[in-house]
Amino acid sequence: MSLSPKWDNEAYVSVHLVQEMLIHAGIPKKLGSMSCWHPEFRIKMPKIDGSGFTEKKVDFLIEDHTRHVNFLIEIKSAKQRISDAARFQLVEKYLYRSNIKFGVLIDPFSIEIYEYGQIQPKATLKIEDPNHIEPIANFLKKFLETLKMRTIAIHTSKGGVGKTTLTINMAYELAKQGNRVLVVDLDDQANASLSLGVNKADEIDAASSLKKVEEILDSFEDRQELIEFLLECVLDDFDYRSYIYPSSFNSHLNRTNDGFIDVLPGSYKTQPHELERKPFADNRLNKGLQKLAGKYDYCLIDTPPTYNRITWNGIYAAQYIVIPSQMEYLSVYGIRNPIKQTREVREDTEDARAVILGIVPMMTDNTKINKTVLKLVKKTFDKIPILPELKRATDIREASHQRIPLSLLAENKPAAGSVAKQMANLTHNVVEKINSLETK
Repeated sequence: MSLSPKWDNEAYVSVHLVQEMLIHAGIPKKLGSMSCWHPEFRIKMPKIDGSGFTEKKVDFLIEDHTRHVNFLIEIKSAKQRISDAARFQLVEKYLYRSNIKFGVLIDPFSIEIYEYGQIQPKATLKIEDPNHIEPIANFLKKFLETLKMRTIAIHTSKGGVGKTTLTINMAYELAKQGNRVLVVDLDDQANASLSLGVNKADEIDAASSLKKVEEILDSFEDRQELIEFLLECVLDDFDYRSYIYPSSFNSHLNRTNDGFIDVLPGSYKTQPHELERKPFADNRLNKGLQKLAGKYDYCLIDTPPTYNRITWNGIYAAQYIVIPSQMEYLSVYGIRNPIKQTREVREDTEDARAVILGIVPMMTDNTKINKTVLKLVKKTFDKIPILPELKRATDIREASHQRIPLSLLAENKPAAGSVAKQMANLTHNVVEKINSLETK
């Protein structure tokens, strides 16, 4: 392929190939968009003689908030094309030192995408014509779609409304559909972790004495879990796998699909004072989750009802917010706080985080007060959708007591089928709302 001499200039390649590719791939640079470009991104590199550090500039750092992934772009020209030296520099130096997982090498003839720690490229494309942007943009877009992880916080400022019930059952419904699901437990009561089988609930139930219970709880002291994840996710040698555990729910899933649930568990150690003096204390969960790109399809975050550094981490990490609420008079006030706090995060992130999907009426029944409060909620929060309700049922308590999902209880107890169907319908509705927002 013969090219104009203009393509010998990296700046020309940047403007007419790379930036056009990003825009066509749906990663624009504009105020209020779900993406951010950082040109000439600086990376601190140690000097060869060990006398200190120097700074190297990578052409772009791209933050793609719709897919929850960051990546570097290093640009070459037609005159100085991609080489083994450029590949080594990107993967072994820039990705390693920046603690960013993915990197893109591009020149007018080809594009290569690398993951840190992998010698071979994750994806490659031979560019037939750098003036023809569409196929190049589609290649990048399709690759990034394989990395997309949707983050949803189940969040309210009032306890006892069924928040954890919603989290663990939505996780199971998503996994049943073949999705790879991560549940993040931010509550120091750790009910989600207990229900999902990673906090030794069976051992605690079987404990014959208070001393035995204390021994089991003490065993968490040396375990890597949520608080360590938040404190250590910025370290160069951070490995997310040390903090995440498979859920016991996985044994109930159909082995013919790829769906599963993993848990980033919490415990009594989940205390906000650990984060108080740390840099970007409210954004650590978000930074840590960026490093899980490509590993999960959904991340569900179970937030505590109180507002502290841990809670803010959950809101800043969540692309979407679901607010569960019982239809009682005080619930209206319990809805106000999460709306106010998420509005602040949306403003701070230019709508890249904390988009409210809707309010879920929880534990409803056919009483006058429920109907009245539901009307009040619709009137008070008229711009927020009301999601499908979850009716009051003893089966919810029974499933929680057995530490199994509602749909599994329904397989052995047909009477539970109604509430299990409500949960499945709610999960489907949430996914459809996300699809609609992302299509727009």
